[in-house]
Amino acid sequence: MQIHQVIETYDQASVDYDAIMKRYWHIEREPLIASLQLKPGQSVLDAAVGTGLNLTAYPEGVSVVGVDLSEKMMDEARKKRVSADIAFKVSDLSNLDFPDNTFDAAASGFTLCVVSDPVRALAEILRVTKPGALIAILDYCKSQDPEIQKWQELIADSSSQLGFPTGKIKWDALMDYDELIYNSKLPIEVLADDRIDNPNPFLCACQLLLRNSKA
Repeated sequence: MQIHQVIETYDQASVDYDAIMKRYWHIEREPLIASLQLKPGQSVLDAAVGTGLNLTAYPEGVSVVGVDLSEKMMDEARKKRVSADIAFKVSDLSNLDFPDNTFDAAASGFTLCVVSDPVRALAEILRVTKPGALIAILDYCKSQDPEIQKWQELIADSSSQLGFPTGKIKWDALMDYDELIYNSKLPIEVLADDRIDNPNPFLCACQLLLRNSKA
């Protein structure tokens, strides 16, 4: 989706987003954040923070900067009770307003399947994280099973243009993580690549742990 479409869609969905995710795509975020092995004093980029579903999993003593295009989504995130030090910033993942090597780690939940250029977005996350930084990703993804892929192809136009529920959540039902992490030539080391395939084409997901391998 283009930036204005993302903002419009998620502004509209902001109040209902947590309930929708809990009903249809609920996944505990603690294992995702725990995989970053965060220590007190470290800084983390949460990209994109949305309504803050990751935030309660961050430990005390860690500084988190949550970025998102939708101010209304972040308004919902500000309501969360958290242990970490949290700051929010409106920012585009394709052009993050941070210097190189700013963050010790990064996390992203159900984000790269939404942006128009996931390679560019991941490249920006790599740019603003330090060499050796861990990057944890939880996302919807294209199945590795050709039979399930057929059903994802069938819903792809509707998921990206109409949304499910209508007008609330829009994503690329053919988000190809094999292409993104193995064929994009980005400076990453794949430490974990866990796929969740499901006969229901709405429920295919992945959880990844990457290391920033830039020099």
